Amino acid sequence: MIDKERLEAHLNNGEVELIMCAAIHVDDGIDRMYQPYNIDKGLVFCGWRHPCIFSQIIISYDGRYSGSIQGFLTTKNRFLNRDESLELVKQTGQLKGKIIGRTLTSEDLW
Repeated sequence: MIDKERLEAHLNNGEVELIMCAAIHVDDGIDRMYQPYNIDKGLVFCGWRHPCIFSQIIISYDGRYSGSIQGFLTTKNRFLNRDESLELVKQTGQLKGKIIGRTLTSEDLW
């Protein structure tokens, strides 16, 4: 369930929101606790790079999963897809140069 009150408090706490790690959201339709504040259903898996996360998903779903979205987790506990993350890093100066490919990757950030 989306925790709108906590999300609003974090977004307006005066701190700069930054990308923290690579993440993949698998929307399996199940409501779970302790997910990013803006995620309603499913699980968000995190790691250093996206390929590091694939094995977590494969183990958790016995090799069967669909509906995944690649993105990043922020310091304000939000999951953002790659396009949303790119906009954030441009606004905050976290992106130091041009992106490597057509979309934001962890290699563009660290």
